[in-house]
Amino acid sequence: MAPASRLKLCVVGAGAIGTALAGRLHAAGHSVAVLARGARRDFIARHGLSLKDGDLDAAFRPELAELADLSAYDLVIVAVKAGALPALLPPLAAAMRADALLMPAINGLPWWYFLGENGPLADRPLRAVDPDAALLPLFGPERLIGCVVYSRVTMLGSGHVIVSGRQELQLGAVSGAPPLAGLAARFAESGIAVTVEADIRRAVWRKLIRNAATNVVSALTDATLEQIGHDADATRVVTDIAVEVAGLAARLHRAVDPELTQLLEVLRTAGPFATSMLQDLRHGREPELGAIADAPLELAGMVGHPMPALQAATTLLKLRVRVLRDNAT
Repeated sequence: MAPASRLKLCVVGAGAIGTALAGRLHAAGHSVAVLARGARRDFIARHGLSLKDGDLDAAFRPELAELADLSAYDLVIVAVKAGALPALLPPLAAAMRADALLMPAINGLPWWYFLGENGPLADRPLRAVDPDAALLPLFGPERLIGCVVYSRVTMLGSGHVIVSGRQELQLGAVSGAPPLAGLAARFAESGIAVTVEADIRRAVWRKLIRNAATNVVSALTDATLEQIGHDADATRVVTDIAVEVAGLAARLHRAVDPELTQLLEVLRTAGPFATSMLQDLRHGREPELGAIADAPLELAGMVGHPMPALQAATTLLKLRVRVLRDNAT
């Protein structure tokens, strides 16, 4: 790793989360490059990135990295949809240095979930996010930094990114002992709230409870968090899904409190915030169902844990996605 005072890193993916992280780290003086593709790369080359995050209102032009450049970086942060990883990670792993660290800042159940674990599901691939079981061998668990993101981030049509509240990261070792304390300090000094988790998988479940319950219902109904929070029938569905996901975590020996009172209070006070799945649908993109809904349902099938509320909501949302796609053609 680079000296603790300054990170040399590349953010892969310049969507809302990637831009928000890159902006904070760049403003703090770290050497931040961005790897983006297609129209987004062309836009950044012409206009740079812009971010409003609390007291930070910044426009900047990051270094634009190429895949072949990744050997220059000590840390690579991947901030893309989980569905993009099967195509992205193999060439990325080939381009990175053997001692460089990877921090996937992704939603839902990660492809590495069972990597290095003990028990009957040890090193078991999750087909919903790793359909060909090709991702598990790419990185040793000691090179992976588990990351759970809590940020309400919106990208406007202009490409400008707005953070509502504060960016928060929970970091933890997948296995081994990557230098988490130093990394956490650098993120914190950049204005990003960071905690180092003793069990990053339990932190994944805590976030998944909220994502699975709120994103799926929001995308299915076209409702903001605030609208869901003030609808008694919708909150019952959210509660049912949250309880199901918490029960699945317990079956996998990662018992977590679904914190239903706090969850419903977050919904009621969130304001007119569209979840990431709803933002995707409104912009004609595929919602991130694989990691957030299909993967827990796949796991539920493995251990015999019924999840009727999540199954029903996911089935209906997939139908809505197909109808919207058909109507657009």
